[in-house]
Order: sequence, then structure tokens, then C-alpha cells
Amino acid sequence: MSRLAAVLTAEVVAHDAGVAIRHHAHDAGQLSVVLGGTMTVTVERGWWLVPPGLAIWIPPGEIHAARYSESSRLINLKFDAGYAARLPDHGVPLVVSDLLRELAHEAVTLSGKAAMADVLQLIAGLVVHQVRLPVDAPGLFVPNGRDRRLRHVTDMLRDQPGNNASIEVLAALAHTSSRTLARLFVEETSLTFGRWREHLRVVCAVDRLTRGQSITRTALELGYQSASSFTTLFTRLLGEPPRRYMRRWEKSGAPERDNDGM
Repeated sequence: MSRLAAVLTAEVVAHDAGVAIRHHAHDAGQLSVVLGGTMTVTVERGWWLVPPGLAIWIPPGEIHAARYSESSRLINLKFDAGYAARLPDHGVPLVVSDLLRELAHEAVTLSGKAAMADVLQLIAGLVVHQVRLPVDAPGLFVPNGRDRRLRHVTDMLRDQPGNNASIEVLAALAHTSSRTLARLFVEETSLTFGRWREHLRVVCAVDRLTRGQSITRTALELGYQSASSFTTLFTRLLGEPPRRYMRRWEKSGAPERDNDGM
């Protein structure tokens, strides 16, 4: 491959439901554009849910893990150091515009073709421009904190988002006081415990709804007494009711597309 062609490579990747990729880092910067399914990307400071219609940028060297709750397809765009240096030095989510989606597909078609090196370089520049636009992605990031007592609680609730245990009970499980645990939430996540748990549940709800689960079942699994109480919280945090929110993001998700050489 020529020097120019190496600035950007792209491939379509498919993962089965339940696949988990352990913590690792890339030498190249990577932009993952989700075409179908959902992916969860975990970094030291927390984790993102990335459904169709969103993408996530991971810079070179940032340790991260990935998990797929259902069968998923995505395009991974990898940039050399020169282009990666133009982008943020930390993970960033972004909305996938029609232009970015088409650029990703075109990069897959041309990747590895030395004769198309100049076109790939142009595509790389346009993708960098798209990533650097102001972030308007929905807030589907859940901070987890670093203190071991706090992490004990946030990790447990991530696995059991419907757990309605009080902060006093959770503090006892983490071998600390409720006052200390409440302080750690504010200091390390910038959210009170109550707000953090609400946010966690809404992010988990988007994951379930993306997989086609009903609003009622989602509400009950996440610890709510009714679909209406869940819908009220969802609307307050994300600005619109679950059905309207999911319809909007489903429309922005990538359509299936045949592409020779995928």
C-alpha cells in the first residue's frame, strides 16, 4: 500500500450478540460507525452506549473495551498518527450525518487500493472535519468514578440497573458510609447518586428499546412501577418520550447497503 493510502483504512465488522472484547488500545485512531445493533464502549472514566445513528472516536493509545448486546455491524475507520493528531485526545461520540455515513462506506470500498490513495486522503480529511464539528450527540455516557468504593457500587448497578437499593444499603455493601458514598458520586461523576442512577437507567433503556423491547417491559426491568413513571423520567432527561426519541434515532441509523468487497 502506498504512503498516501495508509492515512486511512476501513473495514466492515460484524459481531454476534453477547460478544465482549477485552480492554485494549490501538496504535491508530479509530472511528467506529454503528450500522446496526448496539455497542457499549468502556474507558477508564466510564462507558458509552453507541446505537445506530451514532459513532465513537477512540484516539491512539486509549485503553477501552467493547461489548455487543445484540448482533451488530459497524464500520471501523483507522487513521494514521498525522490525522489522529487533529482529533480529540479522548473518546468522543458523534451523530452520524448522511455525509459521514457515505464517506465511511466509500472508504471501505477504496481501502487498500493504492491507485485510490489520493481519494482516500480526501476522505480522511472530510471525516476529520465531521468529527471536529460541535458535538450534538445525546448524553449516553455513564461516568463510573475511580474510588474503589464508588466503583464497587457503580459496577454493581451497571449489571443490575433495576436494583432499587437505597444509598445506605449500597454504602454498607461498599464498606463505607452513605455520606461518604454520596460525596464520592458528586466529586467523581458530577452527579448526585439519585441523578446518576436515573441517568444509568435511561441509557440502559435506550439499549433495550433499540433491541425492540417494549416500553412496559423496559420500565419494569429497570425498577419502575409503571410505564408512565418511566416515560416521565425518560422525557425529562432526554427531552422527548421514548417512542418519539427512538423513531428519530432509527431514522438516522444507517440503512443496509450492498457493497462489493465488504
